[in-house]
Amino acid sequence: MIWLFWLCAVLFAWVYFGYPVVLALGSRARAPAHGDPDHRPTVTVIIAACNETRWIRDRIRNVLDADYPHDRLQLIVVSDGSDDGTTEIARSIADERLLVLEVQPRAGKANALNRAMQHTTGEIVVFSDANVLFDADGIARLAAHFADPACGAVTGRVELQALESGEPLGEGIYMKLERFLQAGESRIATVVGTDGAMFAARRSLVPQLPHNLILDDFFIAICIAGAGHRVRYEPAARAVELVPASVEQEFRRKVRIAAGCFQVLPHLEFLRHPWRQPLLWGLFVSHKLLRWLTPAFMLGMLVTSAMLADAPFWLAMFAAQVVFYGLALVGWRAPAVRRFAVVYVPYYFTAVNIAFALGLLRWLRGGQSATWQRVDRGDVPSR
Repeated sequence: MIWLFWLCAVLFAWVYFGYPVVLALGSRARAPAHGDPDHRPTVTVIIAACNETRWIRDRIRNVLDADYPHDRLQLIVVSDGSDDGTTEIARSIADERLLVLEVQPRAGKANALNRAMQHTTGEIVVFSDANVLFDADGIARLAAHFADPACGAVTGRVELQALESGEPLGEGIYMKLERFLQAGESRIATVVGTDGAMFAARRSLVPQLPHNLILDDFFIAICIAGAGHRVRYEPAARAVELVPASVEQEFRRKVRIAAGCFQVLPHLEFLRHPWRQPLLWGLFVSHKLLRWLTPAFMLGMLVTSAMLADAPFWLAMFAAQVVFYGLALVGWRAPAVRRFAVVYVPYYFTAVNIAFALGLLRWLRGGQSATWQRVDRGDVPSR
């Protein structure tokens, strides 16, 4: 029991403390890669949308009005089974750079993206969502990195804009950690976690997506990295995305994302042969795989410390965890107190890891649909 406790504790500490520290130290001596601001390849932006009447018009204008050469930009909007007028709104916008595709019946985002890829003309493909707004120079900043032949993909910096609730605190903390890790990994070798809301890749490197795939952005990025190309993080390529007003709203989405994380694993050839790409293997295991397994580490620490609680040290370890999960329970039962960080952080952290545990179970049962359920994120912010 003692050995099992410390194994779980060390792996947990490595994910949230050890790996970030080692990554920071390892990347200090390496300057971040900068793109060539004069590099302007042809670009195709793809937006897959399902019932996005609230967003689609502003999103299309946001792309078409970008600070990028008019004759080197294409926008493809693929409407996957929309029945609320999304397709009609998109087609009402007259611009020769815009192509609107419709998929009926609804077949999932991976299928929609595969369909769109058949019509791309750009050397670079930028993937995004309907509820995201790029800064005017966002596309240009992504494209600048492709002047380097070693660069296969680039992910940008997506800022989460909170709604009226104060609850996005936890999501904000999570995103800050993600950006910190992405910046370090980008300096050392390659990013292993991208943001599908603002993600660019060479068209020639984009793989055919499995029809039932959930996490298309992660699959594309990790396949490109596994093929030996670098995936970079560009913090100056910025966008804004609204986050749900509560963890409850976000919980279902995270369960689905978790199922998608585990779904990708059988497709990753480099995981089966760690000696071929040891650095990529280490980055992926530390940043992604061990984090996905964190619920098992948390449960292991709780159970083993409870079984050893007849000794003062182990009783203290068990009591500390009980207090942490007690605060999480308070946050769940009493939403009003979530405004206090001492309650909200345990609540959010526990909710995220429960979502990962449920996502793993869903994936093992094979019960996750490839179609996605849009989370209500409010009105489009002015930008």
